Amino acid sequence: MALRTLSRVATVGAAAVAAALIGVAPAMAQTSAPPGSPQAATATEKTAAAVRPAITYLTSTFTAYVADETGTFFNNGAPYQLSATCTGFGVNPNGYVATAGHCVDTTTANGIKSEFVLAAAQQVVAAIPGVDLATAYQYGMANWTVEGATKGSPIDARISVITGSNTNANALPARVVDYRPLDQGDVALLKVETTDLPSVELATDADVQIGTPVLSIGYPASADAVTDASLEPSNKDGQVSSKKTLGTVPVYETSAALSGGMSGGPTVGLDGRVIGVNSFKPASESQAFNFIAPANGLSELLSRNGVRNELGPEDKNFRAALDAYYGGHYSDAIAGFDKLLQVHPNHAQATQYKTLAAKARDKFGDTPVAPAASEGMSPILMWSLIGGGAVVLVGGALTIVLVSRKRRSGGSAPAVAGGNPNLPVGGPGYPQQQYPMPQNMMPRNDYGQPQQYRPAPQQGYRAAPMPPAPTPPAPVQPGAIQPAPIQPAPAQPVSPPVGIPVVAHQGWQQDGALYRPAPAEPADAAFDPGATTVVVDHPAPVGCATCGTTLAPDAAACTTCGRPRG
Repeated sequence: MALRTLSRVATVGAAAVAAALIGVAPAMAQTSAPPGSPQAATATEKTAAAVRPAITYLTSTFTAYVADETGTFFNNGAPYQLSATCTGFGVNPNGYVATAGHCVDTTTANGIKSEFVLAAAQQVVAAIPGVDLATAYQYGMANWTVEGATKGSPIDARISVITGSNTNANALPARVVDYRPLDQGDVALLKVETTDLPSVELATDADVQIGTPVLSIGYPASADAVTDASLEPSNKDGQVSSKKTLGTVPVYETSAALSGGMSGGPTVGLDGRVIGVNSFKPASESQAFNFIAPANGLSELLSRNGVRNELGPEDKNFRAALDAYYGGHYSDAIAGFDKLLQVHPNHAQATQYKTLAAKARDKFGDTPVAPAASEGMSPILMWSLIGGGAVVLVGGALTIVLVSRKRRSGGSAPAVAGGNPNLPVGGPGYPQQQYPMPQNMMPRNDYGQPQQYRPAPQQGYRAAPMPPAPTPPAPVQPGAIQPAPIQPAPAQPVSPPVGIPVVAHQGWQQDGALYRPAPAEPADAAFDPGATTVVVDHPAPVGCATCGTTLAPDAAACTTCGRPRG
C-alpha cells in the first residue's frame, strides 16, 4: 500500500603489580579489527542484522462494491479488487504482528475506503469528458458508499504475513485484532497462528531525543518495481529531526527516507528497539521528510488487548550467536546458530550467518576469549594476576610472613632474596603453610620446631637456598627452667617451683597452627606486663658455709657435713 500523504491523509602503586602490568601489556593492548571482518561492522549493520528476523512482508487483497448516491453500482455491478503491500514486524512470539493502522483500516475515510472511491472516480473521468479526477474523487468521498459482499458489510479483506526469505518463505493468514486510524495513532495489531514468531522490543518516548540515530526498515514498492522480487527489506538510516503532533496525536519527524510499501515497518534505534511505526510523508516532498507513529501508541494497543511485548527464546539465542559473530568468536557463533537451526531448520538468518561465520573463521580465525573478571575486580588487576601471577601472589605471601615476623620480633623485617616461587611459604618457628609435599623433598627439623620441607636438589628442579641454622639458645643459668619444645597441641601450664625465677616468654600463645606454653602466674607474684620476668616473693636458698650444700628453708643443719645452720 502506498505510504499515506497529508494531501490524502583506581590507582596501582606497588612495584610488583607494576612489573606484572608491564609483563601483560601485550595481552591488554586493544588491537584494531581486521579490515573486512565482522568485528569491523558498524552499529547500523549490527542493528539491521539483529532485527531482520522480525521483519515481515504483508500482502493484502481487499474486495468491495462502490455505489453512487442513487444506489447504482459502478464497474457494471461487479466488485472492485485492490491488492496492496505493507511491512510489519513481530512484537510477541505467539503470533502478534504490528503494522500501520492505515494498512488495514477498512472503515474510515483515510483508510482503504478511499482507494475504492478513487478507482470509481477514475472510471467516471474516463466516461465523462471535462470532469477532473480531483473533483470526482472529492464528490465520491462525500456521497458514494463502499461495502462488502453483503449490503452494509465492511470491506472484505484477506491479509497474509510472510516471513523468511525467498528460499523458504512462509505465508500465514492474519486477522486484524485491533487498529487505530491514521489520525488516531496509525498503528495496528494482527494475529497469525504460530508460537515462535521472531520479535523485537519497543522503546518509550523517554528513549527518543532529537538527533537520535535511527534505521527505518520496510519493503518499498518502487524498488520491487525495478528489481527482482525479493523478501529482503530496505534499511534507510537517518535521525529523529523533531517531535510534532498531527491534531492531538504525537508523531516523530525523521530524516530516514520512506516510500510506499514501507508503511507499517519499524523505525528502530541503534539498540534494536522500535521507536516508531513508518506512517506518512508530505505530498510532493522530494526530500527525506517523513513521519513515524511513536511506539508508545503501539504499546497502548498491545496493553488494551492483553498482549505483552517480549522477545522469545529463539530471538535471544539468535542475538547471542550474532554477538559472538561480531565479536570474532566464530566457533561460538556457529555453535549458537546450529543450536537454533536444530529447533527451526528454516530460520533464514541463522542459516545465512552460520555460513558467514564459517567463512570468517577460515579467513581471520577465532579471537581469543579473555577470562571473565571476578566480581568487583578491575580488568587491570585481573590481567596483572593472570600475566604476573607469580610476582603478585608470591610477593603477597612473603609480605604476610614478613609482617608476622616483624610483629613477633618487634624489629624490622629483613630483606627477602628471590627464590623458587614454588616453595612453601614459612620459615623456622613460623606456621607452616599447608601445601602438598612434592616428591623428593627432604625433611628437616630445627631445634624441635615443626618440620620445614624444602626440595632436594635434582635435575630440572632448582633447590632453594637453605636458611641459616637458628642460633642455638643461650646456656641456661643454674636455677632457671629451659622452655619445653613446641608441641603440635597446646601444652598445659606448669606451676614453677617455689622460689625459682621463671623466664616469661611473651607471645607463647596459640597463633594459627602454632602453640607455645603460656607462663603460669603465681598467686602472690607481682607481674609487670612490660617486664620480661616474673618475681616470686620468697627468700633465696642458703648454702652451707663449710661444704656449700644448699640448705632447705626449714633445715636446722647441713645434711652433708652436719654443721648447724648459721
